[in-house]
Amino acid sequence: MTMDEFITLIELKSPPTPPDQLEAFEAEIGGMLPDDYRQFLVRTNGGFVRGWYRFKGRTPRGEIRSAYLHHICGFHEEWHLSLRFNRVCSLDPESGFPHGLLWIMDDPGGNGICIGLTGEQRGKVYFWIHDELPDPDEWDGAVETACNVILLTESFADFVAGIGPRAGDD
Repeated sequence: MTMDEFITLIELKSPPTPPDQLEAFEAEIGGMLPDDYRQFLVRTNGGFVRGWYRFKGRTPRGEIRSAYLHHICGFHEEWHLSLRFNRVCSLDPESGFPHGLLWIMDDPGGNGICIGLTGEQRGKVYFWIHDELPDPDEWDGAVETACNVILLTESFADFVAGIGPRAGDD
Protein backbone atom coordinates (compact mmCIF):
# COMPACT_ATOMS: atom_id res chain seq x y z
CA MET A 1 0.00 0.00 0.00
CA THR A 2 1.22 3.51 -0.66
CA MET A 3 1.25 6.24 1.97
CA ASP A 4 -1.55 8.03 0.07
CA GLU A 5 -3.71 4.87 0.10
CA PHE A 6 -3.08 4.39 3.81
CA ILE A 7 -4.00 7.97 4.63
CA THR A 8 -7.21 7.55 2.61
CA LEU A 9 -8.20 4.57 4.83
CA ILE A 10 -7.90 6.54 8.06
CA GLU A 11 -11.21 7.83 9.42
CA LEU A 12 -11.75 10.72 11.87
CA LYS A 13 -8.63 12.40 10.58
CA SER A 14 -7.88 15.74 12.09
CA PRO A 15 -6.22 18.39 10.02
CA PRO A 16 -2.50 17.67 9.53
CA THR A 17 -0.37 18.15 12.61
CA PRO A 18 0.64 21.81 13.01
CA PRO A 19 4.46 22.17 12.89
CA ASP A 20 4.62 23.87 16.29
CA GLN A 21 2.73 21.00 17.95
CA LEU A 22 5.01 18.44 16.29
CA GLU A 23 8.12 20.36 17.38
CA ALA A 24 6.81 20.66 20.95
CA PHE A 25 6.24 16.91 21.09
CA GLU A 26 9.73 16.24 19.75
CA ALA A 27 11.11 18.49 22.50
CA GLU A 28 9.15 16.43 25.06
CA ILE A 29 10.60 13.14 23.80
CA GLY A 30 14.09 14.57 23.46
CA GLY A 31 14.64 14.26 19.71
CA MET A 32 13.13 14.28 16.26
CA LEU A 33 10.80 11.54 15.14
CA PRO A 34 12.02 9.24 12.34
CA ASP A 35 11.58 11.15 9.08
CA ASP A 36 9.09 8.82 7.31
CA TYR A 37 6.83 8.73 10.38
CA ARG A 38 7.22 12.48 10.89
CA GLN A 39 6.12 13.09 7.29
CA PHE A 40 3.08 10.89 7.92
CA LEU A 41 2.08 13.09 10.88
CA VAL A 42 2.62 16.21 8.79
CA ARG A 43 0.09 14.85 6.28
CA THR A 44 -2.46 13.39 8.70
CA ASN A 45 -3.06 13.44 12.41
CA GLY A 46 -4.13 9.88 13.09
CA GLY A 47 -7.63 8.48 13.44
CA PHE A 48 -8.71 4.88 13.06
CA VAL A 49 -8.95 2.17 10.42
CA ARG A 50 -12.31 0.50 10.00
CA GLY A 51 -12.40 -3.11 8.90
CA TRP A 52 -9.74 -5.77 8.91
CA TYR A 53 -6.59 -4.17 7.59
CA ARG A 54 -3.26 -5.54 8.61
CA PHE A 55 0.43 -5.32 8.07
CA LYS A 56 1.95 -8.52 6.74
CA GLY A 57 5.58 -8.81 5.79
CA ARG A 58 8.97 -10.35 6.33
CA THR A 59 11.12 -9.23 9.20
CA PRO A 60 14.79 -8.50 8.52
CA ARG A 61 15.48 -12.08 9.71
CA GLY A 62 13.06 -13.51 7.13
CA GLU A 63 10.17 -14.37 9.46
CA ILE A 64 6.65 -13.54 8.30
CA ARG A 65 4.79 -11.35 10.80
CA SER A 66 1.41 -9.68 10.80
CA ALA A 67 -0.35 -7.07 12.90
CA TYR A 68 -3.90 -5.76 12.58
CA LEU A 69 -4.55 -2.01 12.66
CA HIS A 70 -7.14 -0.11 14.66
CA HIS A 71 -6.34 3.25 16.30
CA ILE A 72 -3.73 5.45 14.63
CA CYS A 73 -2.28 7.91 17.14
CA GLY A 74 -1.79 11.59 16.53
CA PHE A 75 -2.38 14.75 18.54
CA HIS A 76 -5.96 14.02 19.59
CA GLU A 77 -7.66 14.61 22.92
CA GLU A 78 -9.09 11.06 23.01
CA TRP A 79 -6.65 8.84 24.93
CA HIS A 80 -6.82 5.98 22.42
CA LEU A 81 -5.76 8.35 19.59
CA SER A 82 -3.17 10.33 21.54
CA LEU A 83 0.60 10.04 21.12
CA ARG A 84 1.08 12.04 24.32
CA PHE A 85 -1.22 9.86 26.42
CA ASN A 86 0.42 6.66 25.21
CA ARG A 87 3.88 8.15 25.75
CA VAL A 88 3.09 9.02 29.37
CA CYS A 89 1.61 5.56 30.03
CA SER A 90 4.59 3.82 28.49
CA LEU A 91 6.98 5.62 30.85
CA ASP A 92 5.49 3.76 33.83
CA PRO A 93 8.10 1.13 34.79
CA GLU A 94 5.29 -1.31 35.66
CA SER A 95 3.94 -1.19 32.09
CA GLY A 96 6.53 -3.56 30.64
CA PHE A 97 7.01 -1.11 27.79
CA PRO A 98 10.63 -0.77 26.59
CA HIS A 99 12.59 2.47 26.70
CA GLY A 100 13.23 4.03 23.32
CA LEU A 101 9.93 3.05 21.69
CA LEU A 102 6.91 5.23 20.95
CA TRP A 103 3.41 3.73 20.77
CA ILE A 104 1.99 4.97 17.44
CA MET A 105 -0.97 2.61 16.81
CA ASP A 106 -2.79 -0.30 18.33
CA ASP A 107 -4.52 -3.43 17.18
CA PRO A 108 -8.13 -4.32 18.08
CA GLY A 109 -6.85 -6.27 21.11
CA GLY A 110 -4.97 -3.33 22.64
CA ASN A 111 -1.45 -4.39 21.66
CA GLY A 112 0.87 -1.62 20.53
CA ILE A 113 2.47 -0.92 17.20
CA CYS A 114 5.53 1.14 18.06
CA ILE A 115 8.41 2.95 16.41
CA GLY A 116 11.97 3.08 17.68
CA LEU A 117 13.28 6.50 18.65
CA THR A 118 16.91 5.89 19.54
CA GLY A 119 19.96 3.79 18.84
CA GLU A 120 19.73 0.63 16.75
CA GLN A 121 15.93 0.68 17.10
CA ARG A 122 15.51 4.14 15.53
CA GLY A 123 12.90 4.08 12.77
CA LYS A 124 12.11 0.38 13.10
CA VAL A 125 8.52 -0.71 13.70
CA TYR A 126 7.70 -3.16 16.51
CA PHE A 127 4.69 -5.03 17.86
CA TRP A 128 4.31 -4.86 21.66
CA ILE A 129 2.18 -7.56 23.34
CA HIS A 130 0.49 -5.96 26.35
CA ASP A 131 -0.45 -9.13 28.23
CA GLU A 132 2.98 -10.81 28.11
CA LEU A 133 5.06 -8.72 30.47
CA PRO A 134 8.79 -9.35 30.69
CA ASP A 135 10.24 -11.07 33.73
CA PRO A 136 11.35 -8.21 36.01
CA ASP A 137 14.41 -10.23 37.08
CA GLU A 138 15.59 -10.57 33.46
CA TRP A 139 14.38 -7.34 31.87
CA ASP A 140 16.41 -4.14 32.04
CA GLY A 141 13.91 -1.92 30.18
CA ALA A 142 15.60 -2.41 26.80
CA VAL A 143 13.95 -3.66 23.61
CA GLU A 144 16.55 -6.42 23.30
CA THR A 145 15.61 -8.00 26.63
CA ALA A 146 11.83 -7.58 26.33
CA CYS A 147 10.16 -10.91 25.56
CA ASN A 148 6.97 -9.12 24.52
CA VAL A 149 8.35 -7.09 21.60
CA ILE A 150 8.54 -8.34 18.01
CA LEU A 151 10.36 -6.52 15.22
CA LEU A 152 8.06 -6.04 12.22
CA THR A 153 10.01 -3.85 9.77
CA GLU A 154 13.06 -1.67 9.35
CA SER A 155 11.02 1.50 8.70
CA PHE A 156 7.58 3.10 8.88
CA ALA A 157 7.53 3.29 5.06
CA ASP A 158 8.10 -0.50 4.89
CA PHE A 159 5.34 -1.00 7.44
CA VAL A 160 2.87 1.01 5.35
CA ALA A 161 3.94 -0.86 2.20
CA GLY A 162 2.94 -4.12 3.93
CA ILE A 163 -0.59 -2.98 4.86
CA GLY A 164 -3.50 -4.57 3.04
CA PRO A 165 -6.97 -5.97 3.64
CA ARG A 166 -7.21 -9.24 5.50
CA ALA A 167 -7.24 -12.14 3.04
CA GLY A 168 -8.40 -15.28 4.81
CA ASP A 169 -6.44 -16.76 7.67
CA ASP A 170 -3.09 -17.02 5.91
